[in-house]
Amino acid sequence: MTDKQYSFCINEAKNYTDRDAYISDLALSTIWGDAPDIGIPSERIDQLGSIYDAVNRSVKDIAASAGMSCRKLAERFCIPYRTVESWCGATDAGRQCPLYTRLMMQECLGLIKR
Repeated sequence: MTDKQYSFCINEAKNYTDRDAYISDLALSTIWGDAPDIGIPSERIDQLGSIYDAVNRSVKDIAASAGMSCRKLAERFCIPYRTVESWCGATDAGRQCPLYTRLMMQECLGLIKR
């Protein structure tokens, strides 16, 4: 997957509430440059599922998926614990962890297949 394709998939994932619809729509997208009669590689489906999950994973879920507490996650990335604590309990958009930060954490922790 190229960086351009990856970026497109990330931005599209924000527009979907249904994981299966996202995977189906993007697997058939013209961004891949496939001929319509060629089957969809299973690797692509796995990657799209991983991207959708990453976009929708909260900071609390990132920590749990990595097998660590929120405090350990804060230490790992040198983020003040109060900030991580605020992100974990965020109910409004102004206090939520930015998507790019969540994606970078997940890439560093090996939670995104790319």
